[in-house]
Amino acid sequence: MPEALPETVLFQAYRGSKPPRFVNGAERECAHILDWYGIPWEYEPRSFVLERDAEGRVTSAFTPDFYLPEQDLYIEVTVMKQSLVTRKNRKLREVRRLYPEIRVKLFYRRDIERLAQRYRLRIAS
Repeated sequence: MPEALPETVLFQAYRGSKPPRFVNGAERECAHILDWYGIPWEYEPRSFVLERDAEGRVTSAFTPDFYLPEQDLYIEVTVMKQSLVTRKNRKLREVRRLYPEIRVKLFYRRDIERLAQRYRLRIAS
């Protein structure tokens, strides 16, 4: 797993208790967009258990990147190659099956690139 990227910028709309530690530049840029528009957000505030072993230990979980409390919406950002997104899509389907009340939106690399182009952002891979 890549080293988490520490964030030194103060985010005005961030609602978490600890400074966010983004895994990649795309997450950071999404945070900047949310902040630019004053949309309150949290970074990885909750994990959803998808599977447990016979002893009850968690063997699979899904932790969306962002939570927008005013919209009650989780956002997952993926910049993986499209061929590697299958596992993430499977987890997302499982979250929707096990937690039907939870709203999650997945943003793919192409979505992030379009946002970056529109807002003249630089996406780090």
